[in-house]
Amino acid sequence: MAWIKRGLITLVVLFVLFAGIIAWFLSGLDANQYKPKIVQLAADQGIALTLDGDIGWQIWPNIALKLEGVKLAPLALPSESLLEADKVAVGVALMPLLDKRIEAQEIVLLGPQVALTVDKNGKGNWELITDAMEAKAAQDAKTQRETPPTLDVPKEKEATAGGLELALEQLRLEDGVLRYTDKQTGTEYAVSKLRVTADNLVPGGKPGDVRVTAELAGSDLPEPIQLDIHSSLAIDKGLNGLRLQPANIKLTGADGATAEVNLRGNVRRPKADAPWQIQLNLKVDVDPIAGWLASVGSDYKAQSSSALQSLTIESDISGTDKQMSLQPLELSLDGHKFNGSASYQAGDIPSVSLRLKGGELNVDDYLPPPAATPEQSELSADMAAAQPVPLPLESMRGFNAKLDLTLEKLHALDFEIDQPQLAVNVNNGLYQLNKLAAGLYGGNLNSTGVFNARGNTARGELSGGLSGVEISKVQEALFASDEPEAADQKKVTLSGKTDLTWVAQTSGADTLALQKNLRAAVQLNAKELALAPFNLEKGMCQLVSYAEKTPLPEREWPAQTRLQDLRTSVNLNGDVAKVEGINAGIENIALSGDGTVNLEQQNFDFALGLALVGEKTSGNGCSVQNSRWRNRPLPLRCKAKFDEAGATTCKPDSRRLDDLIRDELKYQAEKKYGDKVEKKTEELKDKLKDRFKGLFNRGD
Repeated sequence: MAWIKRGLITLVVLFVLFAGIIAWFLSGLDANQYKPKIVQLAADQGIALTLDGDIGWQIWPNIALKLEGVKLAPLALPSESLLEADKVAVGVALMPLLDKRIEAQEIVLLGPQVALTVDKNGKGNWELITDAMEAKAAQDAKTQRETPPTLDVPKEKEATAGGLELALEQLRLEDGVLRYTDKQTGTEYAVSKLRVTADNLVPGGKPGDVRVTAELAGSDLPEPIQLDIHSSLAIDKGLNGLRLQPANIKLTGADGATAEVNLRGNVRRPKADAPWQIQLNLKVDVDPIAGWLASVGSDYKAQSSSALQSLTIESDISGTDKQMSLQPLELSLDGHKFNGSASYQAGDIPSVSLRLKGGELNVDDYLPPPAATPEQSELSADMAAAQPVPLPLESMRGFNAKLDLTLEKLHALDFEIDQPQLAVNVNNGLYQLNKLAAGLYGGNLNSTGVFNARGNTARGELSGGLSGVEISKVQEALFASDEPEAADQKKVTLSGKTDLTWVAQTSGADTLALQKNLRAAVQLNAKELALAPFNLEKGMCQLVSYAEKTPLPEREWPAQTRLQDLRTSVNLNGDVAKVEGINAGIENIALSGDGTVNLEQQNFDFALGLALVGEKTSGNGCSVQNSRWRNRPLPLRCKAKFDEAGATTCKPDSRRLDDLIRDELKYQAEKKYGDKVEKKTEELKDKLKDRFKGLFNRGD
């Protein structure tokens, strides 16, 4: 065993001797000779570089250049450091050192701190450096243009001087901190516990391994978010390409919420001045979405507990750094699948587009739980006190966009919508609704419009139609009631197939102006429409029975009125809608009239007339013996607040009833009393007038 002992002693002696030779060699190689050059090089780029200590040598565990107290700041404000590091070590290759060359193979940064700040004027402290670099580049280009050409004379090749080359095999960053402060918005963010390790970052070499971990915190983040990046990547020779094989980015929030992004592919350019070519496969998994909303400080809660649970995105990304497309694009939101494509194009006016086609989606599941319904008085007070909200006109300009969305079925705001289709184009503030189509309760919706936000005020136009829709379903969706059935049956309801057409326009710079300046014309037509809970034919027969002293037919009077061939037009002016030219048939009764609806005051007022055509109101209705009651409109007035409308809303109109009573009494008095007609008319007028007024308050 003696030979083993002698061999070990020999190796130790040789190692000590080798280390001594290297130490002696490095002592003669003064790394500080590069210090002024490095500082000047940084200054030329608008950067104030401070090296508090000397550039020294580190022997163990690797030979390395060692820098301590490194600070980086804008040249104009050298005291405001953007980056500080306790220690920077640059590992060098041994063999090039023998040739008086420094070849960097490893970089180690300990405790680096980066501080980025946006001042109250919106200018970032890093912009001082970028502005200086751009100014220098412009000055160099100008100098080159103005310098006359010279004759290049080949010089005798000189011996190679020592220099610094980069062939990075390892990168290590420990305990890094990045802080971002925005004094305009009062927000602060910090990336702390930053650790970066990278192996084999040699251009043209084999794929290397990169790992990044950090903790993200911010003024609007309740809890820190953990970041973990792991990638296998290769750098092309000449730094003209990057291959991801793959790259995994994972975020972990509070309560275990996770988000993972996986990228696989490459980013390349054929030469240094050519655009980057992108070919990547993207996959994103978020689980749960609700957890991430809580992680970023949002208290949003969806109606359904099954909503906002998972999101998956898969796509192939291709294009350049100026223009990219995502095709095919596959999205899955809580199991609801969508397919389509997306694209982005950079420029002075950037452009985005999105095309999606999906199955069934219940939007109500994703809306917040409904708030308690306020009393009508509270609602009116809230509407009166509502302040106008300015339109974000500036934000609505400066970009182009295209949206094309098609679904098989959509449930939204209690509406059941079949095959909805939406096509919207945006051109620098001009919003064009090219198509809004859907099947709605047995009917079809089609609409187009335009909204111009390019000026100081916006202007909008909308036109379209709704054909064959079951109006009762629309009313049920718009005015859903939670009241008991007995109370609900007393409310006014409509049912039947209805056709609507509309043309509308408005303008304004805020929401209140848009409402006040709204002008619209609506045309309504219905072959047959049922109006409940009152029966207008019964009211007509009550009038006839009183007038002719005949009994009311004994039959079952349904609690509704069937209107045939209803036609009317509505003109909307701000908060007031004028309903004109109401015409409809009720068996052998002709209905006519007009009215107003005041949206601000939440009430309506209609003046109607019922006129009998023929001898009977209907096949099993009441008979009219006196021909003078035929073709004479019975004056009705329907007036109430929205929340007070019911079966007794429509009553004889006392304003017009006086004239009707006076004419009839005068006719009867002339027949019976001749010249004494005036006296008898006044005696009977008050007596019969009371009968007419109480006519529609009877239950028989």
